[in-house]
Amino acid sequence: MALVAVLLLAVLNGCGLVGAQGAGPSASPSALLPCPEAADSPAPGPCVTMPSWEQKHAGNRAYRQRHTLSPETAAAAEPVAEALRGRFAGLRERELHGEAHVAKAVRAVAPEGTHVIMRAGGARSAVEFAIALPGGCLTGFYDERESKVEVGGFINDGGCLAAPGH
Repeated sequence: MALVAVLLLAVLNGCGLVGAQGAGPSASPSALLPCPEAADSPAPGPCVTMPSWEQKHAGNRAYRQRHTLSPETAAAAEPVAEALRGRFAGLRERELHGEAHVAKAVRAVAPEGTHVIMRAGGARSAVEFAIALPGGCLTGFYDERESKVEVGGFINDGGCLAAPGH
């Protein structure tokens, strides 16, 4: 009963009376307007600078940006990358493709105790992979036409690969 009374009081104190109080424009506008494009134009009162489409797009993709590795961390990861490039060359010579072969090659070079991520890449027989190394990542892909192995930092989301669908 007390709950019903509280809800009824909330509705009568404003939540349900918005339409009755008027939906027309207010006599003193409080909305911020976009600032004028030209620097010599006076601002029409309080205004806000709107980001460009390019800035908005870059902001939407910021989670994918990789952090820069220190030279020491990059140098420590490069032998693992070279070993994987060699294994991929062997797979290509034998015309072996698909997730099972790529996973075997990636796990063979991944240092013990590191986290390995394998993901089907969609196109052709592409397989994306990541090895989370101390301080950074070894990432790339392999398919029947090409492969790529890169050493880099973690992405802004904190992992080595962006979540699927991003």
